Amino acid sequence: MSASELIYFVMTFAVVTPAVRFIGPLIGRPRTPWRGAVIFGLVVAGIGWAIGA
Repeated sequence: MSASELIYFVMTFAVVTPAVRFIGPLIGRPRTPWRGAVIFGLVVAGIGWAIGA
């Protein structure tokens, strides 16, 4: 994993995780637990890394 791929992975994770956690209540859904938000963030960042690699 090169430095640019690592930056992309970390930035994607840093945006997706809090978004999943805090957007739910804005659309009338219960707040997602941190564990679920982190797992989803890792999945999305991993898919993005795999597509970009």
